Amino acid sequence: MIFAPRDLSISLADNLVDLGHDVYFFATPDVQTKAHLMPGDKNLLEKDYGSAMLGNKESERLKWGYFYLTKYYYQLDLIRRCYEFSREQHVDIVHNYHDNMAHFFEGMVNIPTVYTLHDPLPTEEMKLNYWLLNTFKDHRYVSISNAFRRSAILQLNFVDTVYHGINMPQIKESGTYDYIAFMGRLIAEKGADTAIDVARELHIPIKLASSVEKANISDDAYYKTVIEPRIDPKLVTFTEFMNAQHKFIFLAGAKCFLFPIHWEEPFGMVMIEAMASGTPVVAYNRGSVSELVRDGVTGFIVDDDKGNQGTRGNWVIKKTGKAGLVEAIQRIGEIDRVACRKHVEDNFTPRKTAEGYVKAYEKVIHDYIK
Repeated sequence: MIFAPRDLSISLADNLVDLGHDVYFFATPDVQTKAHLMPGDKNLLEKDYGSAMLGNKESERLKWGYFYLTKYYYQLDLIRRCYEFSREQHVDIVHNYHDNMAHFFEGMVNIPTVYTLHDPLPTEEMKLNYWLLNTFKDHRYVSISNAFRRSAILQLNFVDTVYHGINMPQIKESGTYDYIAFMGRLIAEKGADTAIDVARELHIPIKLASSVEKANISDDAYYKTVIEPRIDPKLVTFTEFMNAQHKFIFLAGAKCFLFPIHWEEPFGMVMIEAMASGTPVVAYNRGSVSELVRDGVTGFIVDDDKGNQGTRGNWVIKKTGKAGLVEAIQRIGEIDRVACRKHVEDNFTPRKTAEGYVKAYEKVIHDYIK
């Protein structure tokens, strides 16, 4: 049984069904899935309780407040239905894929439950997510990378790591590979400024898949003071928003995908998408990078000289920081684009993800039986 209203969980549910499992999926009624769809109370979706409570008041803050309160009630209703059904039907396990409130129910129903964590672990005790995870630290968790687990202040009961998977895109060889691709929000942690500096030093055009519309800039000060002064119209261009097909075309046509992150990325789905497109990845050794990219085979890993928190590795590229990124791109012709796709086919497909979760479920169920 899966409780999770997200695309990745739909893929997981469908692949578990393909593996022969009976899956009940608790989500909204519009979800398309091979599993048994179990929606919550439709009244919370169809009736505008918030407007009725507001009356003639036009406060946007109150409108949003009632919207999130309604969403909160719908999630609670789903969890209640999920555990009631699980108890009545004697299900093997409940998988909570992206929600926190099930923690408060688990102890009362004694049904094997596992939680997948997606957001980075808290680094400060004065955070609500620290209080929640610390309170329920003995519950059973799955991490989306081994690097995800690193935390100096919080030790959780991780039963396994299961990587995300994607369906392989059908890509035609473009044969150009005349630009560097970057994809991500315009915030310091994503390293867009570093990517631009590297492209300018190499005199290679860089295309950034990130909107510069004011409403979509995550950090206006960063854009104005750091990004804007670096923009050379001859080398730096920004793309519009892209659908899935255009995203893979964008990635497939690039010389490489540059991922100079300055934070501990929990997973980094775009690295998988780039390699699935046949495009090698050049990335700083932060977060999950060394777990997803095969150094010297599907790209190059470079140590960040600004304080890499991960384990420094014996990488092909010995230089660090921007100098290392520059050398990596200069040597990108050494990477076989076919090998990039094969790496994803062998390790990061939805089927592999489902098989990984079956193993995690077996561990949790066995633990409960003991």
